[in-house]
Amino acid sequence: MLRPAGREYQIEYGILNMSFKLVSGRAELQEGVADALMLSDTHSVPVLLSGAPLSSATDAVLLRSVDDLQVLGRLHEYPHVYNLLNSEKLLSALRERKDVLNDWLAEGVYIFGAYKVGAYVAIEATKAGVKVKGFLDNDASKHGTVFDGFEVFSPAAVDLGAAAVVIASGRYSNQIHEQLAGQCKKIVNMSEFLYATDSAHGPEKHFANLAHQPIDEALRYISVFLRLADERSREVYNGLIGMRTTLSIKSAADTKSPFADEYFDAEFVSAENARYFVDAGAYTGDTLASLEQHFGPVKQAYLFEPELPPYYEALKRFSDRENVLIFNMGLDAVASRANYRPELSCDSLDEIRGPISPSVVSFIQGTPLDVLVQGKVGLFKLDIEGMEERALRGAAAVIQREKPVLAVCAYHRADDYWKLIDAVTAIRPDYRIGIRHYADILHDITLYFY
Repeated sequence: MLRPAGREYQIEYGILNMSFKLVSGRAELQEGVADALMLSDTHSVPVLLSGAPLSSATDAVLLRSVDDLQVLGRLHEYPHVYNLLNSEKLLSALRERKDVLNDWLAEGVYIFGAYKVGAYVAIEATKAGVKVKGFLDNDASKHGTVFDGFEVFSPAAVDLGAAAVVIASGRYSNQIHEQLAGQCKKIVNMSEFLYATDSAHGPEKHFANLAHQPIDEALRYISVFLRLADERSREVYNGLIGMRTTLSIKSAADTKSPFADEYFDAEFVSAENARYFVDAGAYTGDTLASLEQHFGPVKQAYLFEPELPPYYEALKRFSDRENVLIFNMGLDAVASRANYRPELSCDSLDEIRGPISPSVVSFIQGTPLDVLVQGKVGLFKLDIEGMEERALRGAAAVIQREKPVLAVCAYHRADDYWKLIDAVTAIRPDYRIGIRHYADILHDITLYFY
């Protein structure tokens, strides 16, 4: 919305003198009193100086202090976050892209990547009635084999000039796109595929929720942007908003961090934090193994893994470690029990071979972390398929007492960015917040509270 400029509002930041205009003409913001900030291009952004949670950011961008005006006044430097102010333009572009994609998918597709992500794309293609012509893969040992019921080809052995190719890779999508650019004109990344086919995204019934929510709730997502404590986090968040609202993955090439640093980014996690570790979603214990490669042996670790096959793998891996306690359960806000959902398993290809078959009907028991852990916690990592918010609430006493670094996965649900921040800051408002991304797709996104 465009409004006339009001009186200038000036703030001193060391050698930096920034000038702002408040539409009301007030000389300064007043807590709890709505106003609007004129940006340099005459866009008007409603603002409210308030310590309220992000859930209440419906009619104005929430500022925790007048210092946030410094960042908000530079919003044009973060084009994807800034473009949230142009909702109709973003929605129109998504509609146009979906029409193009559906025309391409109607011809059938090749899937580039004969592994876990590729298998997932093939399942979703079948559900959507999209014909799969086969898999493409750079691994010569796979050429001529059959994967998930489809033949695997060398990309060089297939005429892709008129074909549509869906890139199914978590870490190499941009690299594969560059490889295909001279050979194929109809390249579809995984976000585009899931959006065009109205597919699910983990616990989200529709991937489109990820694209539309930041557009529909622009003021809330700009408020999230202002909660981030460091410049790198603002750059990463800007890229992630672009990936969600435009479906492009190009920004990941510049904003993603090394995959090996997932959960352990040195800007947020220290060796001292790592000595006392809680892992929600421990899988086979691979995260603890990686943690100890980064920081050395832990003094105490609590691992929580509800799936039986990886739980047994973790038991074997750390059978000689009395300081590593492994629980066959999940974390929750209250004691709970739920049916196991195999579609959310990390072992989607049944690669783990143990005494318990993954096909056995089982249940997941949930418990609050506060019930089991009374000692020291320095790092608490959560990757539990959309249960992160509930688990945080069940760890309120630990978080309040210890203030551990929290490494919380924020890609399972469309509202993770703001709901997870609200969950943590309701317990301890003194956390600083960062965000990092470790993939070429909208997975492996971690919010850090430190």
